[in-house]
Parts: sequence; structure tokens; C-alpha cells
Amino acid sequence: MLACLFICLQAPAPAEESIARTIAGLQERYAAVRTVSAGFRQLYRAPGIEQVESGILVMRKPGLMRWEYRDPERKLFVADGRKTFLYTPEDRQVQVSSLSADEVRSTPLQFLLGQGDILKSFTATPETEFRASAEDSALVRLTPRSREPDYAFLVLECDRRTYDLRRIIIREITGNTSEFVLSNLATNVKVDRKEFEFKIPKGVEVIHLDQK
Repeated sequence: MLACLFICLQAPAPAEESIARTIAGLQERYAAVRTVSAGFRQLYRAPGIEQVESGILVMRKPGLMRWEYRDPERKLFVADGRKTFLYTPEDRQVQVSSLSADEVRSTPLQFLLGQGDILKSFTATPETEFRASAEDSALVRLTPRSREPDYAFLVLECDRRTYDLRRIIIREITGNTSEFVLSNLATNVKVDRKEFEFKIPKGVEVIHLDQK
């Protein structure tokens, strides 16, 4: 009886097994990914604010991104591996800031390009606050191990069978939440590097966010 009790105490709980399986599946699914394309729906929640935007995204290693916001306002966010550009045509304004490939690897976007070791960067626990959007989804909460994290935690939702990412939820340190719902996800598609080049249009206001 004592031997059986010892074995039961040593055996991992079903929830722990599920989390380990999900993390391993995600790591394997995206390890060989070079490019990603998808549609996205972004929901931002803050006290008194609920904002919904949508569009398409394209990403390519190392650290190249293009987010085209199409509704309700057209915007373009481009990361070329050294800098980011946020262009708002309606305001005739471009915001410019630095963002290296190393900095991209420390963001939630690292999962889409299979960068980094999940368990080295995060503590994985069951998710209890957010519910899955589909019955065949797996949810896991990831809390950064960094002493000074840029966000409080992430929640990843993926297909339980294929481990395709369906949703990424980011809880900011301030308590605000950004939720990205992905659709028509495709990996290792042909993407021209020109997609990640941005030329500042003439006559627009340019704001350099890195300047003090």
C-alpha cells in the first residue's frame, strides 16, 4: 500500500501532462517555420475601452513583420529587422522606433516563428480565466521568467491535434488585455522580402519614438 501511495504521489497530474503535451506540440509544430501568414482579429480591452480591429499579417524569420489593418481604420505596421514603422494614412503620420531580431525573440510573436525554448522563457500553468473558443482547443498560460517582464502573462490557444495557434492573449502589466484571434493560418509560404520594406511617404509627419 505504501508503495502504491508513493507511485501515485510521484505521478504527474493529468493537467500537468496535458500542459507538457501542448508545449511539446507547439515547440515541434513551429520549430521549422520560416514564414507565417494569417488573418487576424485584435481585441483590446482597458478600463472604459474596448477596441476591435482586423486585417492580415505576414511574418518571416528573423524578425520581419507586416501587419495590414483594414477595419475599421487602415493602418500599416512593418518591422524590417532593425526598425518598426506604424503608418496611419488618415492621419498622414508615421511612427518610427527600433526593434532588433533579438527583441522580437522576447515578444509573444516568437511562437509564430518557432524562436526560443518555451519552458526556458516561461512558466506554464493551466488556464482558468479564459475559455477555449472551440471544443478541440488546448489552452495554456505562460508567465515570463524574466525579472522585469514586458507583460504579466500570455495565454495560447491551439488546435489540440495539429497545434496550430488559434489565439494569443496578452495581459499587460497595467492589467489591459490584447487578444489576437488568428484565421487561415499558413506556414512556410513564399513571401517576398520586399513585403517588409517601408518607404516613408512624402509630406507625412514622422515621429521618432526612440528620441528623448
